[in-house]
Amino acid sequence: MPEVETRDRTAGTAAAFTVAPELAGDAYTRLSELQDVVGEMIRHAKVLGRQVPLGGGYADEVGRFMAEYGIGQQGSAIESLVAFGRELEDLKSSIAEALERYSDADGKAADDVECTGG
Repeated sequence: MPEVETRDRTAGTAAAFTVAPELAGDAYTRLSELQDVVGEMIRHAKVLGRQVPLGGGYADEVGRFMAEYGIGQQGSAIESLVAFGRELEDLKSSIAEALERYSDADGKAADDVECTGG
């Protein structure tokens, strides 16, 4: 089975992976579905970001914590989910680029094949 290779060049790394062309389309679709789930999770996390008046004392602390966890700056649920969504998009782009390179190489190889005889 032919494999498609792509290299991740972020931060100077040379990590590589291969994707079988027959499976790449399915992987791309599944990553898109996962992105949809992440988007839904972001919408739910934004609801957490609304501080609900739960009363005073411990209940007030819980309400503030939930609001901070949902939409706070560093380490919030939304920040983490958005970063994960970007990583998924980068992975989809890598798969698409690898498939394009495979297709180009396959087309070039087909052009070099000569069939003679009967």
